Order: sequence, then structure tokens, then C-alpha cells
Amino acid sequence: MCAGPNAGFCVPELLTLWEGLPLAYVVAAPLSFPIQRLIKKGLRWHTTEVAGIEVAELELQCKSWPHPRRLVLIRHELDDSEDPRYGKKLLDVPGYRFQALVTSLSGQTHSPMAVWSYYNDRADCENVIRELREGFALPTLCLNQFWPTEAALSLAALTYNLTVLFQRHLGWQKKVTIHTLRFWLFITAGIRSYPRGKTTIKLAIPQREKAWWQRLWEKITSPLPNCNAVENRPVFTAR
Repeated sequence: MCAGPNAGFCVPELLTLWEGLPLAYVVAAPLSFPIQRLIKKGLRWHTTEVAGIEVAELELQCKSWPHPRRLVLIRHELDDSEDPRYGKKLLDVPGYRFQALVTSLSGQTHSPMAVWSYYNDRADCENVIRELREGFALPTLCLNQFWPTEAALSLAALTYNLTVLFQRHLGWQKKVTIHTLRFWLFITAGIRSYPRGKTTIKLAIPQREKAWWQRLWEKITSPLPNCNAVENRPVFTAR
């Protein structure tokens, strides 16, 4: 077997469906024991234009597949950051992280690095699904009837999209989770008052966070778009 219960989109039924439509696909394959054996037994790795990244490819026939499929393997040399987004460590092959991609893209038109880039440009959907599951309780939004369930799911997706647009408006280059937004922003206590007929919001903000909140508020209330990005969390420069 090349895919287990946690294979994500790399399941025989989906691959066969896409090939029958036909639709081009690139999906992450789990580093199952057959793939790990291929890595350990000595593949021919090729250097790339990206430092620390090597690639290999082959035609793989899994027991559950009706025919061989193209498998692209990416080997990332570990650096100081050891970013877990770039593959998985194998105990028997120290010093690297590995990714496995199954694709219908032809090797004549898409090199292994082109397949990897194609996947990276579209792979954020997996992070979106994870955020909807962990931050917006997606698995629990199953009601007794279809249309209420559809409405709850649509509301969760709409809320997620609003949080992404909010972060883009603030100029954040890297998305944060809803848990981070709640911690730094949404649970901040405040009082709304009307002294002399003017609406005023008083927030319970520690002194050392006031500079960050000031920049945040100016960005939100600015009537014109500007490029003054705000850090995605307070930078504590004072006590």
C-alpha cells in the first residue's frame, strides 16, 4: 500500500476520478514504508537551482493503483530553522526532510522542480482546511438537515475569509490563526462611551503595547489605502 488512512487527497478513487475527467493534479503522498524503502536504497538525486534542495523521480506502481503513476521526491537539507513545512524527517536518513508528490503532469512539460512549484502555489488549501477544522470547528458543523448545515459551513468559510482580508488590510505578509487574532485583538476588553456626544472606545491595553495598538488603529481607520504595514503582534519596547 502507498496510502494509509491519513493520506489526504492521495487516495486511489480520487486519482482515478481526476484522470477520467481528465484533470491535472499534484497531491502530497504520505511517506509510507514502500516510499521510504525507495529513499533508503539509494535513489539518484539531482541538484537544483535552489540551494539545499535535491530531487528524484520515478514511475511507481502501488498495489491499490490500476497503473503506475509519476512520483516526484524532494530532499531538503536541514538548516538551522528546520521548518516543518518542508517535508518530514526519516530516522534512517538524517540531515534531510523529504516530500513525496504524485502527479499526472508529464515529465516532458514539467520538471520535478516545476511540479514542486506548481504544488506550492496551490497547496495552501490544506492549511485553509486545517484552520477551518481547528479554528472554526468545521467537523462539528453537521446539523440535522442539509440546508442548516450548508448555512453553518458557509458562515464559517465567510468568517475565515473576513479574517484573511482583515490581515491583508493590515499589511501582514504571513497569515496567523484565528487563535492568534483572538489572543492579540478580539478578546481585548474595552468600554464605549459618549463624552460630549463623541463616540469613544477605551481599551484595556498594557502600556508596553500602546505603540502597536496606535499603529494598528491608524491603519484600520485610515480613509485611504497606504503601505504602512503593522506587525502581526506587539513588539514590546517599553514596560
